[in-house]
Amino acid sequence: MKSIDVIIVNYNSTDFLLECLKSLFDDVRARSRIRVHVIDNASKDNVDRVSSRFPQVVVTKNEHNVGFARALNCGLRQSSAPYILILNPDTIVRDGFLESVLGYMEEHPDVGIVGPKILGGDGVVQGSARSHPTPLTAFFGRTSMLTRWFPNNPVTTRNLLTLRSDGVTPMTVDWVSGACMVVCREVLEEVGLLDENFFMYWEDADWCRRTRSRGWKVVYFPPACVVHYVGVSSDQAALKSILEFHKSIYWLFHKYSTSTQIFLEPFVIAGLSLRAPFVFTSTVIRLWASNHRSLKTRRKSPAVVVFPKDRRIKILRMIARLNVGGPSIHVHILTKGVDKTKFHTVLVAGKISTNEGDMSYLFDSHDTQPIIISQLQREISIRMDLKAFLEIFKILRRENPDIVHTHTAKAGTSSRLAVFFYNLMGKKKVRMVHTFHGNVFAGYFGKAKSMAFIWIERLLAKETDLIVAVSEGQKKELADTYRIALPEKIRAVKLGFDLNPFLENGALKGRFRRTLGIDDGTLLIAIVGRLVPIKNHFMFFRAGKRFVDQNPQVRVRFAVVGDGELREDLEAYCKQIGLSGNVTFCGWMRDLPMVYADTDILALTSINEGTPVSIIEAMASSVPVVSTNAGGVLDLLGPHNGIPESNGFRVCQRGILCRKDDDLGFAKALAYVVGTDPCITKGLTRRGRSFVKETFSAQRLLRDMEALYLELMGRGYGHN
Repeated sequence: MKSIDVIIVNYNSTDFLLECLKSLFDDVRARSRIRVHVIDNASKDNVDRVSSRFPQVVVTKNEHNVGFARALNCGLRQSSAPYILILNPDTIVRDGFLESVLGYMEEHPDVGIVGPKILGGDGVVQGSARSHPTPLTAFFGRTSMLTRWFPNNPVTTRNLLTLRSDGVTPMTVDWVSGACMVVCREVLEEVGLLDENFFMYWEDADWCRRTRSRGWKVVYFPPACVVHYVGVSSDQAALKSILEFHKSIYWLFHKYSTSTQIFLEPFVIAGLSLRAPFVFTSTVIRLWASNHRSLKTRRKSPAVVVFPKDRRIKILRMIARLNVGGPSIHVHILTKGVDKTKFHTVLVAGKISTNEGDMSYLFDSHDTQPIIISQLQREISIRMDLKAFLEIFKILRRENPDIVHTHTAKAGTSSRLAVFFYNLMGKKKVRMVHTFHGNVFAGYFGKAKSMAFIWIERLLAKETDLIVAVSEGQKKELADTYRIALPEKIRAVKLGFDLNPFLENGALKGRFRRTLGIDDGTLLIAIVGRLVPIKNHFMFFRAGKRFVDQNPQVRVRFAVVGDGELREDLEAYCKQIGLSGNVTFCGWMRDLPMVYADTDILALTSINEGTPVSIIEAMASSVPVVSTNAGGVLDLLGPHNGIPESNGFRVCQRGILCRKDDDLGFAKALAYVVGTDPCITKGLTRRGRSFVKETFSAQRLLRDMEALYLELMGRGYGHN
């Protein structure tokens, strides 16, 4: 094996440098053939320790930090061996490294630069072999957020040629990382020294490009390996490092841009100016999170933390607003009902929007009132959403929870982002759980906006420990249709309610009809829910109009229980189509058991749903259900019961299922329930009542969620 000069540029990394030198001189076969030059850029961590421990090393000390390229050139001028190993101080050279690399280069005289496989301190292969950088490299670089979240995206796979390697076979590449590269003497003499316009970063890409332009090959050589503890020097002066990184990107673009590309320079400058503050902020957060880690901590596995069995698990529960609906009932049961000897729950909620029914009365008799964040609202507002984020972050710091469990999309987004940054900056790992009560992926917004929300949820899911779906159907939808997360990360936990008021509402019969001014001979069809587009009340009234016109012998009243932004429009529509005499808008009503006690048919016409609470309550009250096939409705109504499907609806085991936005089929389904054999209707309601009684009890929900919380803490503490 021929001799080789080793050149290491050091800046405040002497602790790591000593370990690096030890790994070099521990290789008995290479020890006598290497000469090491350390060029120190005015370090303040006692670089003289190198001469004390390794007197054979030539140490050159600069009076100030002249940058990586200039310091390395100083070492290159001192070198004379046929081969040169350029090495970062925060690396460890594996046994046999020099022998394998130099043997390969001697067998392949057309190879000018070789870069080995580089492992991070965590053992993960770093993307040290690359293609020529492009503008997209700034966003899909080796350590960029987009690459971490989407490691197999086409831009990254084109850029990080390491991903194409089989881990064994050498491959020709555009450039290799200057953290560790071996260069033959002829390249240095023919291509020249590094370009000192690069203070630090990207000088390796430029040098490899110049080398290839002279006909030499640059090769990624995975049989040889080093370990690289990234960022030890640059982290000492994060702001300067980031500025120099972006200056070097600009210089690389300027140096190789053609006459047809020069007009892009203002855009490149603007893009880099926007990127630099973002990178600086994320770097500061990362450093803050790790500022207490020593050299030993970096190289050892984190200590196992055992969660004390005698301490209650603290749960911070977040919901966007306590408006009328299933999510509010759900969080009330969980907040009030979990075992107080094992769990301590703090509930945080946002502000109710105008025209929404308020269910905060559920907590009137509760020992602890919800914390209300007025900035956390249904409407999207960058200013208010940022304020809500900051308020949530303050609450996280004050409460220091073990688990944050979020409900509904808005609270799930703001809270999980806050927990993400809280975990980055703190020593404690807060677990994240998010429940999808429904979703906003269909029926709420246009195609582009819906897709944006899908991608947001996919990103959030990557940082979420567990996702809860309220039905098996919803779980399948989240995993397969929208690909929010892998199935193993999603747990189906059915809703739970105190159904006794509905199971025992027989004594209330007649009261609701009296408030409407109708007798027992009038067919009463009720629809319960918010008056918003996703509930599709317009379709309900179209179907109602068809039913009235086609069944003139039936006296019918449609009771609309609920309120919302569409009330005036819906009232006007009923008047327009001549249905006003058959419709009563009841607004929000607290005494829903009374409503169901007098209802003959419950209707639901939604475009999108989670698990509709109104159907569960109706089934518990023995009320027949006619519903569109939205979200978790099919899970409630059950499979087809064998009666041939016709006229646009299907008779299921526990109700009637219709197509979405099909008012003709819905009207026929209503007529079917009115005119069919009463034994069939009683069979539907009997099976429905038995099903919800067994499936949706509050006790079952509490048992399931308590087990989930305990499992999550057990998995997170001491089961890494």
